[in-house]
Amino acid sequence: MIDRARDPLLDVGPGDRWLVAVAHPDDETFGCGSVIAWAAGLGAEVTVVSATRGEAGEPVPGSVDGADLGSVRAAELRRAAGRLGVRRVELLGYRDSGFDGDLADGSLCAAPVDEVAGALGALLRELRPQVLLVLDGSDGHRDHVHVGVAARRAVAAADGETPLLVEQCLPNSLLRRWLDEMRAVRPGTAYYSLDPATLGRNDAEVTDVLDTTAVLDRREAAIAEHRSQVSPFEGLSDELRRAFLTSDHLARVEVPGRWP
Repeated sequence: MIDRARDPLLDVGPGDRWLVAVAHPDDETFGCGSVIAWAAGLGAEVTVVSATRGEAGEPVPGSVDGADLGSVRAAELRRAAGRLGVRRVELLGYRDSGFDGDLADGSLCAAPVDEVAGALGALLRELRPQVLLVLDGSDGHRDHVHVGVAARRAVAAADGETPLLVEQCLPNSLLRRWLDEMRAVRPGTAYYSLDPATLGRNDAEVTDVLDTTAVLDRREAAIAEHRSQVSPFEGLSDELRRAFLTSDHLARVEVPGRWP
């Protein structure tokens, strides 16, 4: 039973259930690791479902040593999830679509949205979570967008009480700071041509900002488990790195007929 008398996002307690739906291993950590650790630390039972095993990622040289990249990344996901306090990890079994190019058979973006929504809907029926957390897809990765659209559809189609759908965001103001730093430390690269106005999420759309400083150590430990991938926070100044890792920006999603 979902208690409508309290805020499921901010008033978290023992026995609450959260479902975090992502596209690839490391999205749960690089994207929303602090929020997961924060909720788990307050007693929520967090389940992470990854649609793929991240087969199309670019591994750090020497980190895979001939092993199957998908298997390596799935194992990294489970270890990182443990660091964050996640109770359960699920894999939907789609292949990583990659950022662009032709879609292989079995890839996530080759699957109809309704099919992916059905898989998420089955977890919603089983777990009855108070919160469904996804990435907002503003980085442009088509797999992230696909999972977000499927999550909205799953909530809209769910029977009975449904979770609050929340998107993890990177606000435009923070990404402008990132772009200024990148242009200063890596002049002449592609960063110089990026349009600041198009980066991330409009700040006005952010509904909640969480101070997750208290779980920074857990987030850092989880980041370290994803050894096959380059962290997006690598090379940032200490000040900007902390800005990314200790303040989490969220947007509550209005699904017609569901949670406001």
